[in-house]
Parts: sequence; C-alpha cells; structure tokens
Amino acid sequence: MKKQEGISFFEKNLTLWVLICMAIGVLIGRFIPAIPETLGEFEFYNVSIPTTILLWIMIYPMMLKIDFNSIKNIRNNPKGLFITWIANWVIKPFTMYLIARLFFFGIYKNIISGDLASEYLAGAVLLGAAPCTAMVFVWSKLTRGDSAYT
Repeated sequence: MKKQEGISFFEKNLTLWVLICMAIGVLIGRFIPAIPETLGEFEFYNVSIPTTILLWIMIYPMMLKIDFNSIKNIRNNPKGLFITWIANWVIKPFTMYLIARLFFFGIYKNIISGDLASEYLAGAVLLGAAPCTAMVFVWSKLTRGDSAYT
C-alpha cells in the first residue's frame, strides 16, 4: 500500500463548504428566482442538463485518479469487497427501510399521506443503498485505505 498524504484544508472543511453552497443556493432561489427558473428549462427527458454537467465536473477528477492496474490485485485480498457488498446491499437498505418506516409511517403518519409515505420510503431505501462517491473517497483517505477498493 502506498503512502497517502494527509487530508487537505478543503477536505477537512468539506462540511463547511457544503453548508456555504447550500446557503448560497437558498439565497439565490429566494432573491434571484430567475436563475433557477432559467436553469430548470434546460432538461432532456426530465434530466437537468446543468446538474448533469456539474456532476461530471465533480466526478471526472476522481475518475482520473483511478489506478486500473491495481484493481487486478483485489483478488489477492477480497475481504474489503465482501464487507462493502454486505454493508451496501444487505445492512444499509434494510436499516434505511426500518428508519424510514419508523418516521414516515410512525412519527409523521399524521402529517403525510400513506401514498406519499410509500414513495418516500422507496426513495429512502434507494438512497441508503447508494453511497456518495465523494463520501467514499473521503472515508478511504481518512482510514488510509486502499484506493483500489474505493
């Protein structure tokens, strides 16, 4: 395993940057509604083109760091893959189902309809089964993990 550098200033404060961007987005939506309305018009089959472009700008640098040659070495130590598969496809979806069911059909049952609760439940399970790419990279870096597994 090669030595990894420490976490950068930007990565250490990622939560702060996300909160700042969220606040800016809310302020733009509140005080300059023409911007989100205009961006909302650029869709193709209900997919936002601006969002798609921004996602690719975010993901592309991470894709450039993938060492495809190291992937063949995964077979020498597959334990990390099995742990990831079990966590992502067994533990997380069912845990998210139970948590979402508690909230949408228990705590909030008087606030939202049953049909809407079912839709939220399905979305929560899908969200629970889909790890965020940036989050996975940060976790790997924090634990000094093997980036090939990431």
